[in-house]
Amino acid sequence: MTEPRGSDPAASGRPPWLPEPAPGRAAEAVPLWAEGIVRWHRGGGGVLGLDLSVGQGELVSVLGPNGSGKTTLLRVLGTVDPAQAGSVAWFGRRDRRDPAVRRALGVLLDGTAHFETLTGYQNAWFFARRFGLDPSRARERLNRLFTWSGLGEAVHRPVEEYSLGMRRRLALVEAVCHGPRLLVLDEPTLGLDWGGSVDLVEMLRRLARAGVGVVLSTNDVHLAERVGGRVVLLDRGRAIRQGTVAELLREVAGLQRLELELRAPVPLERLATQPGVEVAGVAGTTVRLLLAGDANPVQVLRGLDGHGHLLAGLRVERPHLGDAFLRLTGRTLEAGTTS
Repeated sequence: MTEPRGSDPAASGRPPWLPEPAPGRAAEAVPLWAEGIVRWHRGGGGVLGLDLSVGQGELVSVLGPNGSGKTTLLRVLGTVDPAQAGSVAWFGRRDRRDPAVRRALGVLLDGTAHFETLTGYQNAWFFARRFGLDPSRARERLNRLFTWSGLGEAVHRPVEEYSLGMRRRLALVEAVCHGPRLLVLDEPTLGLDWGGSVDLVEMLRRLARAGVGVVLSTNDVHLAERVGGRVVLLDRGRAIRQGTVAELLREVAGLQRLELELRAPVPLERLATQPGVEVAGVAGTTVRLLLAGDANPVQVLRGLDGHGHLLAGLRVERPHLGDAFLRLTGRTLEAGTTS
């Protein structure tokens, strides 16, 4: 049967990643509901007793340092790995192998798996057909998605010639081509340039407006702030704080964020005990300090105690989501987590 021209999403202005509307969608179960998730690795690391939910049209960012358990969590939520304890329900279904569950998911994990000798289009075609799209609909969606993703000129090149950023864009095409109702994205901006990151944020916001639930992991505070919605701060496998972006930023509002770029490490104790310093953290040769709103940043420099010649730069800024994590843990997101 030939579709009427008026039903063409491109003609109606609907972006290519939006799923087809479906009747009765509001009556469906919550896209994602997880209670007490445990998946711990023999060598250490993972998630311990984590609760998480994602409602229809809700954007949830899991924010934490490397090693905090983000990838482990996303692999469980994306049905790749089972939880060792606790339970996960996708649209009310608890069997991660249920085809109905996997058809409703769009998953992007940290490593992209492709048929290297096949073209980008052939890889995406394989995914689209496996998700049950008929040839006509698969062709229509993929043509528009390849244009949107910026891969239009590379559509017939083998994936083995793709850069990391191109592979990530292709994986995004594959994750959304079938119109999923829930997206599970692990570090989705990895390998993307500035423009790609901007496009991704816009895509996620428009998906949410269409009722799609989105959960993503990142240690990019600016991505989480631009995406908006709710944030889960993850540390050493546990959710230490959950709240909206606005709520978490209010908790550090009124503070000053002082960053010292140093040519070599210096003792942190003297800086941390200067008047007005609430918390101090280190990431490489960068010292990050949260100061009271009325503190004088210049006076804090007295804590360098003879190491002033190592100071390469200084910035005073408004706090961001990373500072909410620093205030709770005493460590920066960039510093990573050890078990």
